[in-house]
Amino acid sequence: MKAFILLITLLMSSSIYAQSLDDVGKIVIGVDVPETSSTETKELKEYIVNKISHWVAQAGYSAKGFSSFSISPNIIIDSEDVAEGGMKNVYVIKGSLFLSVLQNDGDVVFSSISLPFRDSSTKKITAIKNGIGKLQYEKMIPLLDEAKERILKYYESQKANIFAQADFMAKQKDYDGAIAYIMSIPSSLTNIYQEALTKADSYLEKKNKAYNDSVFVVANSYLAQHDARAALDVLTEYKDMQNGQDQTYKQILSKAEALVTSEELAAARERRRQYLDEKERQYHQWEVEEKERNHRMSMDNQHMAYRRAALASNERTEARKIAAGERLASQVISANERISHHRIYAIKSVASEYYKNNQTRTLIVKHQY
Repeated sequence: MKAFILLITLLMSSSIYAQSLDDVGKIVIGVDVPETSSTETKELKEYIVNKISHWVAQAGYSAKGFSSFSISPNIIIDSEDVAEGGMKNVYVIKGSLFLSVLQNDGDVVFSSISLPFRDSSTKKITAIKNGIGKLQYEKMIPLLDEAKERILKYYESQKANIFAQADFMAKQKDYDGAIAYIMSIPSSLTNIYQEALTKADSYLEKKNKAYNDSVFVVANSYLAQHDARAALDVLTEYKDMQNGQDQTYKQILSKAEALVTSEELAAARERRRQYLDEKERQYHQWEVEEKERNHRMSMDNQHMAYRRAALASNERTEARKIAAGERLASQVISANERISHHRIYAIKSVASEYYKNNQTRTLIVKHQY
């Protein structure tokens, strides 16, 4: 049996929008301006990236996270006329903003669209910027609708590879990376997402167990130095588990509590209570925000359906079906009965934090054949 090593670079989309907990599970589409773009595109890069990223977020996607897809913009100038306008000449520019949704590895085009614009100004680049600024989000809908269908098919076809790569990361004890990678699967793929969530929960369990093991080592070290107070401080951050560690935790805790004064014991218990209360406060804050987000998403999807219908009135029924499907996808997490809502919050927190802290990452995957 031979083995080969595959180097995979996981690119995080370059955007000003940081991924929040609620973005985990969304389709991620970054914005990338390649070196081959026109001079005008490069000159307006920041403006274009911000505008398209806003459109992506408005469409219900995320612009930050593990991204296998990106929108590549390019400004094409069709005509440039100069008219006299008093003290300064006026540039009248006609052109198009050409957008392509690409698969990053291989540059496969998933969808493309050309958005024409026309504007004028005393500066050429300002006329171009003004023209692009007047482009409406609704013009992007056909591009993103077509891309979404192909992106979901891509994830369905890559399920085995994504799970294998996440397992590899977990075996290397990179539990945060494994959780973030497998949670890149869109929640609209209900069944696969449920499997991914279950996998992520198993990685979280291993991560917490490893963390608790380190807590026990440090606490026992302090006890060996007859510093029970320091041991209690370390034990404050023990993560509640259901895998047999609770018994070990209680034994070490009892040993430390027996060696401190009643005042120190009361202070240690108060610190533990505050630690648990803060965790609960964070969870409830997210829970409230999630309910608000779900309501907002429901309203946005209804508006989206009408926008689609306005673009093609004979597709009104299909648009409503899409909106209904997206609302159903948004409720997938809440409907999951195998994993508690607290655990889902913890999983999404790990993934979100990982996306923020890792812009690029090289993954080494060993395959046997």
